[in-house]
Amino acid sequence: MANGRLQTGFIASRKQLHRMALIVTLLKKKSWVTMKTIKNALDATEFSMGTYLGCGNRTIQRDIAALKQEYSAPIIYSKHECAYSLTNRDWAFQVPSLLNPDGLLAIGIGDKLSQELLPPSISRKVSLAVDEVLRYNQSELFNAELLSSLKVLSFSSVTNDLFGEIFEAWRARKVLQISYADKDGNSVLRDIEPHTLVFHDMRWSIKGFCRLRQAVRTFSLNRIKAAVIKEESFMPSKEIIDSITLDSFLDYEKLNDVELLLNEDGRRFAVSFPLHSRQSFTLEDDGWHMFVPAISQERLTPWVLRQQGNAKPLSPAKAVEKIRESIRRLADTCQAYNTETIKKKTKKRSHKNRDNVPQEN
Repeated sequence: MANGRLQTGFIASRKQLHRMALIVTLLKKKSWVTMKTIKNALDATEFSMGTYLGCGNRTIQRDIAALKQEYSAPIIYSKHECAYSLTNRDWAFQVPSLLNPDGLLAIGIGDKLSQELLPPSISRKVSLAVDEVLRYNQSELFNAELLSSLKVLSFSSVTNDLFGEIFEAWRARKVLQISYADKDGNSVLRDIEPHTLVFHDMRWSIKGFCRLRQAVRTFSLNRIKAAVIKEESFMPSKEIIDSITLDSFLDYEKLNDVELLLNEDGRRFAVSFPLHSRQSFTLEDDGWHMFVPAISQERLTPWVLRQQGNAKPLSPAKAVEKIRESIRRLADTCQAYNTETIKKKTKKRSHKNRDNVPQEN
């Protein structure tokens, strides 16, 4: 079949295929679907799909008849319910995917992001699926030149083979045995249930259940040295999946009621790179006061350092002192406390470079 043509000679227009696909979607979602429900859904397509599929009851009846006669759709009508039903939910409407320009652009962006954020073993599968959809869809708004101007700069450094094993274990809901480097660099063998894959702060991680520790843990992919998929399956935990938020993803101890003083540049940075979904700002005489309900020291310290003086921590006291310690260590490392030493080293280096310059004959 191509473009709605069946062996019987029946040819469905592109618009009719769109209508029938929407009708089938409704029938798969609900046990009984009334004519009014179908008509309202078709009328609403002008706003949700960018293509208007609205029509009268007779057209809908002809579409349902075509689904039954030409595509063998197991659709029945109940006078008692005054509604239609699909007797076999596994029945598939075998037509090409039909997308409007917005839908085409959406899958194109998805393909672009997969190429930038996933290794080739995974992104190739996405690209093949997108190519299959594009065989039956065309749009002047969707082209390679447009997508080439969409740039994603990331540093997702995972090995292709390793990510493939992890991805497959997550997809198939299989227990994964990993060799994981602890904070001291020692490898520990663990069996884990990869309930989620998370891309956060330019890194891939797993949050799942560790059978060694008998607890929920977060595993950074760059610390996984080896991975093997086991035969045993697990049931995905909605509780673990729903726990993945910007505020609660990492398992660090949280500091409560953090306050910082920001200038205007610091406030703009805080809006672009938030510390918490419920952070707030108050403008006072000395600048912007930023309030963060909860944040870990591990996230707060590098965030303040990136501000380069545009953010001053005010409370709690232990958080302020931790940041000061980090600044002192940084200053010691750079020898920024001793300007004379820096001047002497710079002068010595300058003389050395000058002595190494070849003299003209």
